[in-house]
Amino acid sequence: MKSNFAFLVIFSLLLVVNLSYARRYMGDYWKNMMNGQPMPEAIKDLLAQDPQESDAAKDNFIRDFDIRPNIILYHTHDMSRKQKQHAMAKKIEELQEPGRHG
Repeated sequence: MKSNFAFLVIFSLLLVVNLSYARRYMGDYWKNMMNGQPMPEAIKDLLAQDPQESDAAKDNFIRDFDIRPNIILYHTHDMSRKQKQHAMAKKIEELQEPGRHG
């Protein structure tokens, strides 16, 4: 029981640490790498300022999709039950023939 509790505590701690690991502002990397130079406007436009807000406002549902039925046949060469029984009986007869060793 003690090990289960320890595992639960460690797992919960890892979940909290994982959530707080990301940068708040995406331009921090640019500022650190470019020694304080401002980010060009062309690049700023590519970065979402508030990712949670932009994702909530965006409609992610694709409305232009193909509605035609799609038929996939996996067993195109199925045999009927009678054909299977006939084929099996034929194999058994071949195996039971005298002088034939499998």
